[in-house]
Amino acid sequence: MATPIYTQALLQAAISSKVSGDISSADYLVIMNEAVRQVLSETDMKSHIRKAALSPNLFDEVYRYSAPSDLKSDRIIDIQPQETRGRLDYWKLVTQEEFDRTKQDAGINSYGESYVLLGSEYLGQNIVAIERDDLADMLLLSTVIDDKETIIDGLDTVGDWTAFGDGTNLVADTDNHIKGNASINWDINADGGTTAGITNAALTEFDVEPYKGVGSAFVWAYINSATNLTNYILRIGNDSSNYYSITITTNNEGNAFEAGWNLLRFDFEDKTTTGTPDDDACDYVALYMTKDGAKISETDYRFDNLVLKLGKHYNLKYYTRYGWESSAGARIENSTGATDYLISNTEEYNIIIRKGAELGEEHLKNYSQADRHRKLYKEERARYVFDHPSQSLLLIQDYYTI
Repeated sequence: MATPIYTQALLQAAISSKVSGDISSADYLVIMNEAVRQVLSETDMKSHIRKAALSPNLFDEVYRYSAPSDLKSDRIIDIQPQETRGRLDYWKLVTQEEFDRTKQDAGINSYGESYVLLGSEYLGQNIVAIERDDLADMLLLSTVIDDKETIIDGLDTVGDWTAFGDGTNLVADTDNHIKGNASINWDINADGGTTAGITNAALTEFDVEPYKGVGSAFVWAYINSATNLTNYILRIGNDSSNYYSITITTNNEGNAFEAGWNLLRFDFEDKTTTGTPDDDACDYVALYMTKDGAKISETDYRFDNLVLKLGKHYNLKYYTRYGWESSAGARIENSTGATDYLISNTEEYNIIIRKGAELGEEHLKNYSQADRHRKLYKEERARYVFDHPSQSLLLIQDYYTI
């Protein structure tokens, strides 16, 4: 981004030159911040377009991703692959409900039969939505990714899986699962130890080498109660003396563990190494929680579908709701110091000045002058919007499918 040139002090001086009375510096600060917020809420400005790499990578059949903290409403412009892009590789912004209904990479034919969408059939099926729960934004993304994947175990049968720590009573659960035909259901015994889960030292050999750099392991975990649960740990290697270990304290979306199904993501960049694992001959996994000794005698914990994925690198382009930059270079929503910079070009700066003058006259109760500045603000803004229309995706709602 180019270095901003308009400081908070300059904006205050510009607004002050247009109002017909004296306003204290403290009140000016309130007025300026309100003016910037109002202008940004009404106008998608060029200077407020941001590009950020999606973190983690975009994965096939992984639909929930953390949204940037400064994302303005649903003002998404694009999801750009960092690699080659096709001419018809475009995205549609839909509601959360529409996303839930159409996110799978499959269709239904006229006979009611499901079929996988491939190649040109999937063009235009890239969909994005915003989920807002408890004031937290999540990106919902669905597209077909040519994703390198290794299925370690579908966790459909108990087979050679055994209890780890305080884990006990392993059974295949065909009633509650995410993928395949079942999940592995297990309980926590009454011993009062600090770990509980499952382990297997006789898996079909798999190669972890392609995933060691930027790859991730995914598994679905059903949590009966998150109370006294500290973290989840995944060990992958050759045996209990030679393995990689990854510890997580949040689920895939970066949220705290919660009761019900949680998608867990273990990033190999966070791994620690014990012994000397043989990467291309891995056959050992331990998957377990760290817990308090008081977490005892609980039932119906589950794991399902343990896989390795590489994903693809994508960028998110969007409009930010942060209109300022601190002198240290941090994006901020409200200015606090005279040396903070306003993120704007000259056209946008003039619009903000007009809005500030309007609010300043309202503060002084000079309502006729406020009306005059409001009129000038609307004219300035209209010219800007005509010359620089918003680039954000339009929300699409489909009520039927032909």
